Amino acid sequence: MKVIWLSANKLGYELLKEAMKLDCFVLKAIITLSPKSKVVMYDGFPIEMWKRFGVGVFQLQNPSNIKALIDKMTPDLIVMCGWRGIIKKDLLNIIPSGIVGFHPTLLPFGRGPAPVINTILRGSTVSGLTMYYVSEGLDKGDIIAQVKFSIKETDHAQDVYNRIIKAGKELIRKYFPLIIKGNAPRVPQDESKAVVFTKPSLDSNKIDLNKESLEQVYRKIKALSAPYKGAYIEKEGKKLIIWRAELECLK
Repeated sequence: MKVIWLSANKLGYELLKEAMKLDCFVLKAIITLSPKSKVVMYDGFPIEMWKRFGVGVFQLQNPSNIKALIDKMTPDLIVMCGWRGIIKKDLLNIIPSGIVGFHPTLLPFGRGPAPVINTILRGSTVSGLTMYYVSEGLDKGDIIAQVKFSIKETDHAQDVYNRIIKAGKELIRKYFPLIIKGNAPRVPQDESKAVVFTKPSLDSNKIDLNKESLEQVYRKIKALSAPYKGAYIEKEGKKLIIWRAELECLK
């Protein structure tokens, strides 16, 4: 089976490396985003290394410009992880085995943008990773499987991200061979339980000590820390970025 890997983040790259250990498919190409792209989060797909394995790496500036490229490759399956573009119906219809996606919440809870950031901002104590078949609509496809994990009060974004990577590797090992064989589970999402996250505003990284409680500030620091841009205090034309914090109760 010919597979295209569609990804622009570290999770996608780590899952690709895990999938390559299975030796059950032919990697036709990797499509990622150019470092010049305004939405790129991760530039970790080393072109020259993959070329030595006979795999083409295509770096796009616009995540929407993929259909013409994919048309030429005629893949059987696409794996999508950490991609910012919208997958349209005309692309879904030409992939025989469909498009498999990963979303770092327990769908249908947490559909939409910035799932890790939004999860921490909400103060969630449980989250997970969903492996699903991509369909039209926002994260609405049939679920293949999910891995649930806990979030501790002291966890920052990178801590949660590391658990997501671990969960993704587990899903790849267990379910990717089933996907290749056409035997993977398909469970429709329960629309009555759907929760859609909203996109953080452009100034959401800024801390406002006059309007936000210490609990809100603490969550913001945790949610926006690495691998994201960081929460900050602004004064006299300068930014103080706070990457990690602890919240202590004074007696």
